[in-house]
Amino acid sequence: MAQDYHITVSRPEDGCVIVAVTGKIDIASSLSFGERLCAVLSQEATKVVVDLSAASYLDTTGLSVLWESAKRCRREGRQLVIVCSAGGVRSALATSALDQVVATHATLDEALGHGRPAL
Repeated sequence: MAQDYHITVSRPEDGCVIVAVTGKIDIASSLSFGERLCAVLSQEATKVVVDLSAASYLDTTGLSVLWESAKRCRREGRQLVIVCSAGGVRSALATSALDQVVATHATLDEALGHGRPAL
């Protein structure tokens, strides 16, 4: 697994879980990323925020994990939200059109509803 890759899970408010990723989400880390997201989605959270603001890279394996998570959330009536500012990760989301399906915000405050609407 990539040495600079790390995931933190927190629950800032009822019904909301934040999955914050640091480092590269690539073939070496996407299995771990998918397992952690699946574990979070197995909980009773109505809103799952995937914070990619500290992610330095997102490849197609990571995008696949996000697409599957988005489909699961939609099926189960939950909200998946992504935090990502400009850069390569944002570009990957746009290229895959995931940012057209999942609400994408520039900051965590916005994703939690404390800021402006989605990008």
